[in-house]
Amino acid sequence: MDNKMLFMIYNGEIKFLNNSTMDHREWYDSLGGDPNLYDNTIRGMIYKGQLIFYKANLSYDNEVIETASRLAPIMKQQLGRPDLKVCCGINPGQGESGWEPIMVINEQDLKGFNINIQDEVNKQKEKMKQQQAAQNVELQPVLEFKNNYDDPKFIRLATILTSIVLVLSIIAKVLLVTNKKLDLNSGWNVLLVVSQVVLLVLSIIGYNKKIKATKFIGLAASVSLFFMFDLFDLILGVIYIFFTIDQGYILGAFDAGKKGIDTITKK
Repeated sequence: MDNKMLFMIYNGEIKFLNNSTMDHREWYDSLGGDPNLYDNTIRGMIYKGQLIFYKANLSYDNEVIETASRLAPIMKQQLGRPDLKVCCGINPGQGESGWEPIMVINEQDLKGFNINIQDEVNKQKEKMKQQQAAQNVELQPVLEFKNNYDDPKFIRLATILTSIVLVLSIIAKVLLVTNKKLDLNSGWNVLLVVSQVVLLVLSIIGYNKKIKATKFIGLAASVSLFFMFDLFDLILGVIYIFFTIDQGYILGAFDAGKKGIDTITKK
C-alpha cells in the first residue's frame, strides 16, 4: 500500500506521518508511547481519497466512529482536503484491491461541526491524561515503604528495635509456657515461635547488610506475631509493622509520648 499518509491520535494531538517506511507501531514506539495503550489508540491513513480511522487489527468500534465524526472536519481543514471521504475500519482482503474501508460516514453526519481546533485538542489531551491516571492508580503499590536502607541512623534504630522486639517476644513465650497458655506440643505453635525468632534474626541481618528486601521479612515477622493471638504479641506486631513501613510512625509516637510526659511532670 504505497502513496499513503498515516495519522494517529496521540496524547490528545492529531499527528501525521508522510513519506516514511515506518508502520503505525514503529511510529508509536518512536514517540515513546505506552505499549499497553497501543491497541486502543485510534489511528488510520489517508489513502485513495479516503480518511480511514481504525484501532488494532484495522477494526473499529463506537469510539472510532465518534472520533472520526468529530475529528474528520478538523483534519480535512488541516490537510486542505475537503474532498476526503471519511471511513472506519479496513477489510484487508486479498491483494491491493482488497484494502477497502468497511464503513463510510455520510457527509451530512459530518456537517454542523463548528469546532475550535485547539479546544478539541485540549479535550483529547484531558481524555488521555484520565486514561493514564487510571492506569497509574492500578500500578500503584498497596504499601509504600518510606525507610531509607542506606541511612546509618535508620540501620542503627532498626537493629535496636528489632532486637528489643525479639527479646520481648522470647520473654513473652517463656511466660506463656510457664502459665500454661502456650502448648509447645502443638506443631503450629512451635512453627509460629520458631518463625518469629528466625524472621526477626533475619531482619537484623538484613538491616545491617542494607538489603532492601528486608522490609518483606519484617512484614512476615509482624504477621507471625499476630497469629499468636496474644495481646502482648499483637502489640509487638503492630509496632513492628508500622516501623517496617515507615519509621516516622514510631518516632512520631515516641516524640508525642515524650512531650506528654514532659507536660505532666511540669505540672
